Amino acid sequence: MKNKANIGITLVITFAFTLITGVILHLKSHGILVQPRGVLKAVHWIFGYAMTLLLCVHWKQFNKMLGAMKKKFRWFYADTWLLIVLFIATLLTGTVKLLSPVKIPHLGLWHYGLGILMSLTAIIHLVRGLPSWQRMRR
Repeated sequence: MKNKANIGITLVITFAFTLITGVILHLKSHGILVQPRGVLKAVHWIFGYAMTLLLCVHWKQFNKMLGAMKKKFRWFYADTWLLIVLFIATLLTGTVKLLSPVKIPHLGLWHYGLGILMSLTAIIHLVRGLPSWQRMRR
């Protein structure tokens, strides 16, 4: 069980770095340019894709439990599925933005907006899951 808790805390750390660097990168659209921008982008990508790998492990660890919780904990179940959908949308827009040979108008803004919605949903998911996480650490 401690392994699940360790994956969880590492996931929270990668999430925090991804969120913070994403918000800093978005400041450019408000006229605030933080340097070195290339390094910030690389850190955002590295932590974002590391978070993706950890999320896959986290999902594998808890997928059966989530199915069992469907009826008893409907809000947690619904929040988790909303989080999954928003995460996939954020991941896809970010990957297209990263790999596209041309600039796609407003894609970065869509990625940012989806990332903020995903982050809010992730925080709700985290707060609702904290009691279980504390039990796993024991």
